[in-house]
Amino acid sequence: MASVKFRAMGKNDPVNLNVRFYHNKIDCSAKTNIFILSKDWSNKTFKVKQNVDENLKIEIENKIQVLKDSILKQFSIDYPKGNTIDSTWLTEIINKCHDKPIEGVDESVYFLDFLSNYIEQSKTRLNPKTGEIISPRTIQNYTTTLKRLQEFETLQGVRLRTKEINLDFHKKFTTFLKVEGKYSNTLVEKYISQIKGFVKEAKVSGYEISTEIESKKFTFKREETLDTYLNLEEINKIFNLDLKEKDKEYLTDARDLLIFGVWSGLRVSDLKRVNEFNISENRIKILATEKTKATVEIPIHPQLKEVLKRRGNVLPVITEQNFNKNIKTICELADINEIILGSKKDPDTKRKVRGFYEKYKLISTHTCRRSFVSNHYGKIDDRTIMAITTHKSYSQYMKYVKTTLSEHAQNLEDYWNNK
Repeated sequence: MASVKFRAMGKNDPVNLNVRFYHNKIDCSAKTNIFILSKDWSNKTFKVKQNVDENLKIEIENKIQVLKDSILKQFSIDYPKGNTIDSTWLTEIINKCHDKPIEGVDESVYFLDFLSNYIEQSKTRLNPKTGEIISPRTIQNYTTTLKRLQEFETLQGVRLRTKEINLDFHKKFTTFLKVEGKYSNTLVEKYISQIKGFVKEAKVSGYEISTEIESKKFTFKREETLDTYLNLEEINKIFNLDLKEKDKEYLTDARDLLIFGVWSGLRVSDLKRVNEFNISENRIKILATEKTKATVEIPIHPQLKEVLKRRGNVLPVITEQNFNKNIKTICELADINEIILGSKKDPDTKRKVRGFYEKYKLISTHTCRRSFVSNHYGKIDDRTIMAITTHKSYSQYMKYVKTTLSEHAQNLEDYWNNK
């Protein structure tokens, strides 16, 4: 059984108590940085003597008990893993223990305490860039990151201090996400990026942080995204699809909304409130988009004009779940079944799996916006496209350009043939 004993070593007062930890063949010791007068300590009972001032006695005994509990707790974590148990290990526990708040005292040094408070305050906090209250979606993203960190703490048997968010944490947390969580590189990068932002917020609030947060190694490489888009030929197939003939008229709403999406470049959050916009004969005018609060004026494509005319300028509003499901069926009916490389969620693991799939299986609500950008890229200037899509960053805009490998190859082949 593991044992922890404290002794007063030396004659120079105050004495720095020495702690000895032993278990089977393990036997190590270290200075505790808990100081006491030699006359107040008994090396026979390994305790503070009874005749010592009561307040001082309680204070010393509390420090000893906290350190003892920390050593035994860390041993129960490290020993089964085969980690080295020696004086260095013991010293690290002592150093951490002295930075640990006593129960009932300010615990703001803990990272998850800070993060929980930050999330709560964000519910009524203004975004300085937009002047609007932080969106529920952003709050949900914060909460999801907090949940991953809580899972990590439970597995590791630790409580993270803000200054412990360093490269060692980075290594352990990314391993946890990839091995235990089986998350994609892209999602791991998002978690790391968000945590880095939280630590910077903590620094602004006066918390002690590790300088390693600024290291170039404190990041994670994303996978190359395999999102697909609908090209002009495929959009025409969808537009001309006779749903009545195929006895699928119930898909008309989803098809019309899909046509609206691929020719407007709007986010799905804006497609949900499409009937709030000012739609005239030639323009769609939006006072403030849902995400960026930008004012947008979008020309109406001929196919969209026909849809609006047929529907009396009132477009359908359907749930995102049904929209996602129905547009896959529509694309299948339109024979958009080329085998392409993509990522598809596994229903059992709930994680995306890279592989070759029929294209219609990879279509989603986000396909609309990617299709708009990809079909116009290189044909009109980027600034014009970004004005419609309300992209503020060129790098973010370029992520929506989804020219396929075969299309790149065809462009080069056409160039050679023309020459």
